[in-house]
Amino acid sequence: MAKPKKSFVVYFDSYPILSALPMEQRGMLFSALMIYADRVWRDRSVTLEEVLEGFPRLSPETRMACGFMGAAIQRDTDAWLNRREYRQQGKPGGQKKGDPETADRRAREDMDRLRRLLERETAKGEV
Repeated sequence: MAKPKKSFVVYFDSYPILSALPMEQRGMLFSALMIYADRVWRDRSVTLEEVLEGFPRLSPETRMACGFMGAAIQRDTDAWLNRREYRQQGKPGGQKKGDPETADRRAREDMDRLRRLLERETAKGEV
């Protein structure tokens, strides 16, 4: 049997919209995303809307955040499933990940963006 998917990614660019949500909404958002991420790799036909039906108390803002973050989960899951299919067919690698130097540079840029974002939020007294 193929390895199950064990994780999903939360991107730093989601922070501004998340920071605007009340804590209770953030918790429900992450619960909905966890359920969606776990179901969508098993069945590509699962929609985020189906999962959100189980969360009737989500605010419109939280639903919008789920939409943005759910789209990233779907994109990343599709790429993961495609790589897994290539490997199962005995083809090397599947989708290329890129060179390590580019990945390192992007990681540093992401961390710099997050640091600046947190500094701005801290200066406003919101963190």
